[in-house]
Amino acid sequence: MDVSLNQFSNAEKLFFEGSYEQAAALFFKVQGDKRFAPFCFNYLAKISNALGDPETAYNLFYKAFELMPDLCSRVLPDNHSSYKYVYSGKKEETERTTCFLCGGEAAPRWCYLLSEAVGYNSFFNPVRMWMHCAECNHMFARHFPEKLFIYNDSPRKANPQFFPYYSEVLSKIMSNGYANGMSLFEVGLGACECLLAAREMGYDTFGIDVIERHVEDAKSKYGLNAETADFNEYESPKKWDIIIMGDVIEHVSDPVSALKKAETMLNDNGALWVSTPNFESAFSITAGHDDAMKRQQYHLNYFSRDSFFMILEQSGFIPVDYKISAHYNGSMEIIAVKKSRL
Repeated sequence: MDVSLNQFSNAEKLFFEGSYEQAAALFFKVQGDKRFAPFCFNYLAKISNALGDPETAYNLFYKAFELMPDLCSRVLPDNHSSYKYVYSGKKEETERTTCFLCGGEAAPRWCYLLSEAVGYNSFFNPVRMWMHCAECNHMFARHFPEKLFIYNDSPRKANPQFFPYYSEVLSKIMSNGYANGMSLFEVGLGACECLLAAREMGYDTFGIDVIERHVEDAKSKYGLNAETADFNEYESPKKWDIIIMGDVIEHVSDPVSALKKAETMLNDNGALWVSTPNFESAFSITAGHDDAMKRQQYHLNYFSRDSFFMILEQSGFIPVDYKISAHYNGSMEIIAVKKSRL
């Protein structure tokens, strides 16, 4: 009888039942068997994270990869995008332990495998630790590449289902008097659904994106006015009635500066619209460890409602509307106007 195999099988069963402590005890017994060691460390990492010890999880995940660089091909289905990923050692990344928002010292909160996510880009290290700042209730990535977007140039196709969605967003802004004019500036074009919908509705539109391919598509495919630029470095020739920042601010290493820049570019009677994940959203709380946002490689920041309202006010804005997003699970949508207006 293969005792180690039997113990490992029982440990897996307990793990999937959620009996983490019992499973861990068996995985510890089996880890000395070279056949099972990397799999044991992988499971023990997930258990450590689930039980509130993300630092141990971080070390165990890497221990599993060091013992078995092609671990993904052993634990993921063969149609998974990361099935052929082979770990080749840690890549150099920026490390941050102080909060992006308030500068407070943060503590590890979560640790997950980015390589488990569909669309994982091996430019990133396969393990992501998330830090939590108790001072302002903000979450951020501990390790990340200096440049996030130069490796994210995959083509995007506009989804017509989003045109009515953005039409409703703009109609809400106008019908409630949050903005009075018809000029619109978008930060981060994505697949151009917002600009296309806004142009149809009669807005004077312009957008920027750091990804050159997105800008090329906007101009060549759709005839939109757009430019390749970093928002914090962009100099606008005029002020705008509406500024759209849809699913952008979570990618930015200095979100406070970005919002302050938006405040200077907005007309006094204009409105800022922002959508971004809320790590305390009803969806994220119920999804738990299955929340896909926890394995999103291109995100640096996860806001709570409180932390985002805080930096809006620090940047000269007052939030006037909050909505649970119908676009992305776990995201919030906020409309804000200038403090000086009220």
